[in-house]
Amino acid sequence: MNKQFFKIPLTMYELELPKRAIMLYGILYGNANKLGYAYGSNKYYAKLLNCSVRTISNCIKILNHHKLITITNPKSFRRKIFKKSKCTICMRKVLWKKLQ
Repeated sequence: MNKQFFKIPLTMYELELPKRAIMLYGILYGNANKLGYAYGSNKYYAKLLNCSVRTISNCIKILNHHKLITITNPKSFRRKIFKKSKCTICMRKVLWKKLQ
């Protein structure tokens, strides 16, 4: 992946997520393209986004809460972060608008 650009679905902006969470999703999306999942540590992502490890932890919790990512072995150093497909995100957006 070209390290100069993030690939972020437009529907994420309508979820009113913090900007760092959106940027983290873009990085996770790029890392997940190679193996199907991202596996970097919070320290690695904090260094990339120039923020604290705690901020990364909070962003991951937010992304997981909105079901934009899924995590296997969340407390392990062998965790895997899987991205959700664009269709899932689009369907969540449509369902969310119908509920309001």
